[in-house]
Amino acid sequence: MKGPGINDYLRILQQKKQEAHDRGEKWIEISSKELHQEVSPEHATMPTCCQAIYKLLYQGDEILQRPKGQTGFGSHLRVRYYVDNLTDREVMFPPKKRGRPAKSEEQKRRDRMMKSSRNTEDLRRILAAWLNERGWQTTEFPNKIQAEKDGITWIIEVQGTHRGRRQPLPVKINSILKEISEDTASSVRYSVAFNDSSVYRKQWSEIPKVLKNKLNVSVILADKSGNIQEVK
Repeated sequence: MKGPGINDYLRILQQKKQEAHDRGEKWIEISSKELHQEVSPEHATMPTCCQAIYKLLYQGDEILQRPKGQTGFGSHLRVRYYVDNLTDREVMFPPKKRGRPAKSEEQKRRDRMMKSSRNTEDLRRILAAWLNERGWQTTEFPNKIQAEKDGITWIIEVQGTHRGRRQPLPVKINSILKEISEDTASSVRYSVAFNDSSVYRKQWSEIPKVLKNKLNVSVILADKSGNIQEVK
């Protein structure tokens, strides 16, 4: 047969406190050994007994004797409950809140922006902010940013994480090459932006530097901390 639970102990303790209050007493003393003997002599519920005693301690009450050992549970626990005022007092041991506090929408958005694998929308947003801080006027498109400054246009293809196979960097560079013309080569910069990774860095290093310079093309990488680096 299962022994009494904490609610059984709490009910009896509250009853003892209320009865003492009604008799006009100022305080009562409770011993875990005596309470356990009264409520559950046939079951090993001493930890539950002590939990209930601690739970009903309020500011101003006293712990007269603590149990031996580190757990705080045992037959030597003795407390003094002051019962002349049963309201308007804070509990001595507030219940601990479990789990992490809920995040605000703004905090959730910042966390998404700090992820090492951002989707295209989040990656585009932090790139636009990075450009704005450097004096560029930006226009955002679903997979692209167009920035303007001092008569220069900077077109940035943006690729964050997405479902399906990840496109290698050369494929993205090839799509940029289709937009380059002799008329705009001197006034338009082209870049492709990714979440930073060793794969993209290796692929970029394999493209001849003379070709990168001639085409005025670079790659932009954003790391997990939101730091952005343009690699030419």
